[in-house]
Amino acid sequence: MPAQTSPHPPGPAPRRPRADATRNRARVSDAAVEVFAEKGLDATVADVARRAEVGNATVFRHFPTKAHLLSEVAGRWMETWSADVAAYLQDDRDDTLRLLLAELLDRFRRDKFALDALWSGDFDDRMRLAREELMGRWSVALDRAVGAGLVAPDVTLDDLALLVLGMASRLSETGDAAPASWQRAARFAWAAVARPADV
Repeated sequence: MPAQTSPHPPGPAPRRPRADATRNRARVSDAAVEVFAEKGLDATVADVARRAEVGNATVFRHFPTKAHLLSEVAGRWMETWSADVAAYLQDDRDDTLRLLLAELLDRFRRDKFALDALWSGDFDDRMRLAREELMGRWSVALDRAVGAGLVAPDVTLDDLALLVLGMASRLSETGDAAPASWQRAARFAWAAVARPADV
């Protein structure tokens, strides 16, 4: 009996992006991360194009609107920070939360867009998933500190967000980029949630 053949032959395989197109997208993405860190939401597509050394049309080819660029930068920031939090957790220290508070505030000091990204809603599913993963890891750090008796059991992630984002927003508004100011804010944040003996 002859073998049956499909009435519809398979179509052509999907075309892979050209190597230069892939490189250009990566260049634009890296430039956007740098520019938004420096200028925050005031950054423009033209700023990103200049940093990437490409034309505006190349930026729009890969990221059709500024919102797409914001999503790319925010998603990358969330994913990178989530991976770094996971690395902190591997040390299995009871006071990982204290270290994370200091590190997060320093990142806000160096990256104007990071604060905007955490205050914002989710730009897309990528950012939503990265945010959920990040919050889950912060929850591990908080539970560890509570379990070790370093932090009161009624402290929540929302409490931490209120403390850190509030202080970071104020420092950012005043234009205070002195590391000492942000380190002091981190100590205040820890003192607000720590049990008295651990302040």
